[in-house]
Amino acid sequence: MFKKIVLGIVVLVAVVVAAFFFLIKVIDFNEYKPRLHKAIKESTGYEVIIRGDITLTLSPIGVSVSDIEVNNPTYHPETPFAKLGSFDVALDVPALLKKEIKVTQLSLDGLALNIEKIKDGKFNYDLLPVPTQKVADKKTKENNATVEKESDVSAFMNAKKIIFSNSTISYADVNATNKIVFEHVHLDINDISYDVSKHSIQGLYFNADTHIDKIQYGSAYAVQDISMSFELKNGIAVSNALKYTLFDTQIQGNGKFDFCGKQPKISLKSKIVGLKLASLSKELWGKDLLDGNANGDFKLSFFVGDGITFKSTLNGFVQLSGEEITLKGYDIDKIALVLDPFQKEKLNLNTLISGTIEAFKGGNSVIKELNTKVDLGYSEIKLSDVALSTASNRIAIKGAVNIVDEKLMDVKAALLDTKGCAVVEQKFSGTYAKPSVKLDATAVATLKDVVLSFTTKSKITHTQPKQNDENCTVFYDGVIKQPELVLPATSVPPVSE
Repeated sequence: MFKKIVLGIVVLVAVVVAAFFFLIKVIDFNEYKPRLHKAIKESTGYEVIIRGDITLTLSPIGVSVSDIEVNNPTYHPETPFAKLGSFDVALDVPALLKKEIKVTQLSLDGLALNIEKIKDGKFNYDLLPVPTQKVADKKTKENNATVEKESDVSAFMNAKKIIFSNSTISYADVNATNKIVFEHVHLDINDISYDVSKHSIQGLYFNADTHIDKIQYGSAYAVQDISMSFELKNGIAVSNALKYTLFDTQIQGNGKFDFCGKQPKISLKSKIVGLKLASLSKELWGKDLLDGNANGDFKLSFFVGDGITFKSTLNGFVQLSGEEITLKGYDIDKIALVLDPFQKEKLNLNTLISGTIEAFKGGNSVIKELNTKVDLGYSEIKLSDVALSTASNRIAIKGAVNIVDEKLMDVKAALLDTKGCAVVEQKFSGTYAKPSVKLDATAVATLKDVVLSFTTKSKITHTQPKQNDENCTVFYDGVIKQPELVLPATSVPPVSE
């Protein structure tokens, strides 16, 4: 008897499962597409077109929608600003048995989101104001729709997990030439909760893991292999495990993302170990200019927005230092030999013709020590401690750069003596794309003597340079010290017996 009861139950379950499968196969949910399109447009204002199929899924129990497009009917309605490969919703089975809809998980795959900042500071997803004749109709429906909206929201508020996979996000400004592209974004959001007593995003809590293959800015700069785990609480996301690759160098640090204000604010802090300067010079200047490694750290913060917003709000510092770095294409010591009036007596016409002139066109330098400390704020980059030393010379640069106007502000470079005073000083102005050079009197006189040495055989009368002044104005007093000159060993002639 017991076996018959068990067998009857098994048969019943089998029939129910078979009926469920049959129901899934028979019902065509695609018939509801027009209704869905209309309902979404009436509630959001956007044209949402489902070009794929709507199907029920068993593992997990839910609904799957494929090939979705989102258009702004008030701005280029023929071009979608967002596309979605698939949108899967997992439902709570016990709630379904009680005729309640509760979403436990959302999965979005293949999202392609294109954000454009257009005229008047608006974006391509911004909708035009609702016409006045429709406002009254809309208000009359609000009271009737309140309960329905609240139930829709509550259904999704039960979701504990949201997954974005294989997503691409691009941002472009019509007034700028470069755009930012986030390639192959994967975001896994867990432990979601919402405090309705708090305002907007400040009431949202969750933990998340994310990985981005590449963030490309224009055609030159790229950050790759970005990964981090973070917690969102009170509108602020904090990550203590931020990792990424910049200039072929892996960097680790912390990140803070504040979404409480009108514009998101990003704060980054990282240590830099073994920065590959060859990759840096190729990406920044498009030249094979440097070779070697550098170490340092940086602390930066800025508001998210267009290029002007980023440059005008960028704040913090960057510090890099390195040793035994190769500078390709320039021989600093030979150039300094020409410009330094204290060393000119070491040169003669043959040396200038055969050696030093060629140094301006080629040759390499070994930088014994390099330090770059810049402070950023108020739209400026201040060159706080920028200097290098070779085996024989020390050079420093000071001044500032306005990164909004891209102008050089009182930028000076100097060849230094042992006290840090300028032996030869060079001033720069203009923009950093097209800098102009202002020669001081000493540099003009020095270069004139060099030119005359090639154009005449007559004896050149040099103005005697000033000797080291005990009261000279110190140009640089940073961490790079004057190199110690190593005198060549002199051979002692043998004493004849």
